[in-house]
Amino acid sequence: MTGKLFHYNTLGTLMKGGFDGTFPFSEVLKNGGIGIGTVDHLDGELVILDHHGYRFDVKGQMHEVQPEETTPYAAAIDFNPENKTTFNEKISKDTLEEKLANQFSSKNVFQAVKLHGTFQKIRCRSVQKQEKPYPDLVDVARDQAEFTAENVTGTLVGIYTPELFGTISATGFHLHFISDNHRFGGHVLAFEIDKPTIEWQTVDTLEQKFPTDDTTFMQTDFDYSSVLADITEAE
Repeated sequence: MTGKLFHYNTLGTLMKGGFDGTFPFSEVLKNGGIGIGTVDHLDGELVILDHHGYRFDVKGQMHEVQPEETTPYAAAIDFNPENKTTFNEKISKDTLEEKLANQFSSKNVFQAVKLHGTFQKIRCRSVQKQEKPYPDLVDVARDQAEFTAENVTGTLVGIYTPELFGTISATGFHLHFISDNHRFGGHVLAFEIDKPTIEWQTVDTLEQKFPTDDTTFMQTDFDYSSVLADITEAE
């Protein structure tokens, strides 16, 4: 079983200050039931789950994203897991990523992942809404807000990106989280979970949409020379 990953814009452009929302969220949801991203002006971290969007701001508060709101960057997929595995031990974020990558059908293609469970500890981040002139995302991330929760049940969703596509999305795993009560979430920095069961789906098709209706994007000469190093630092 394989699937299509929908990408709007690229992380590389977001890293260079492309924060204007130029694509309606209603269109994102037509292309996937789970996903990650952000919203207009980089105003928080976006989690897509069950065809709904949730934004976590720098105060840790959740806001449901409305169809008419816009995004500068998002990735979404209709999740149909082809594989499931349980790790019979306590697992950290780094350990899970290493073990899971070794079970993928290939590390040369995108993979979508989903994990629901009770986390003994999880640390997430969000970023402050930005105003023009926009800075680079790496500078925004240096002042990110971080939140930690213990014994929280929720869903982790994310995308694994092969090295070849490291400017479309972050190479390796890019994970976001939302608790079942919708009170905690964001971009995942670290976690611990006991005996997790995780599902994943191989992606055989990537649909990459660019903001060609946005004159700023189309006419800006972005300097991408440091983008890979910036992504590594920011993520």
